[in-house]
Amino acid sequence: MSRPRKPFGANHPGRLPATMMKVLAAEMSDPSRLRRGKQYAKDGSVLDIVIDPGTATCEIQGSRSTPYIAVVTVSPGDGMPLRRDVTYTCTCPDDDNWDGYACKHVVATMFALSDEFLLEPELLDVWRNRATDSDDDSDDDSEPVAVGSERVGRHLRLVRPGEGAAPPPEPSPPRGDPLADLLGIPAGTHLPAIDTIERVEPQLPRSRELAGVLRDALGHLRIEWD
Repeated sequence: MSRPRKPFGANHPGRLPATMMKVLAAEMSDPSRLRRGKQYAKDGSVLDIVIDPGTATCEIQGSRSTPYIAVVTVSPGDGMPLRRDVTYTCTCPDDDNWDGYACKHVVATMFALSDEFLLEPELLDVWRNRATDSDDDSDDDSEPVAVGSERVGRHLRLVRPGEGAAPPPEPSPPRGDPLADLLGIPAGTHLPAIDTIERVEPQLPRSRELAGVLRDALGHLRIEWD
């Protein structure tokens, strides 16, 4: 296994790309998922990281026994990508959310990737898959490319003890109508249009203190997946 490296000290060579990666993670997620993803990266829940040309894959240990696998894919190019250049997928249930935010496991992957860039900024070029003329003529994967003082091959396997290489997860198939999936309605069945339901304010108790507590609780209510 290749656990993510933890930077120590100061004056690391990749401070700029590392910071920009964290900013990109903040753009792709919401504050709650961002906070929990940062904690996952900090407390050692990221068990392994694999940096391939075009993809970064992490194995993250959550509350269940089987770790989640998150993959962050980037289009080829130079330097730090923009938000539109990055896509992601994860094996957790939150990957199928409808709010468009990256799950906490993807955030943890991006923060682990940030630490790798901090220590070895050349890995950004590996991830962005900057192809050269010699690369186009070669279609084998016999030898890893040398980067800095280490070989990229250190990052090109995600293997658990006693097991073979774990393949990246398959992209989630496009979802149909979520209500039809929930009710088990056969494909092709026409569902009637439903008018928008207006927001109804809850009836709060007369006690001003208790009403304030309930209002604050309702304002911060969120359902999250482990």
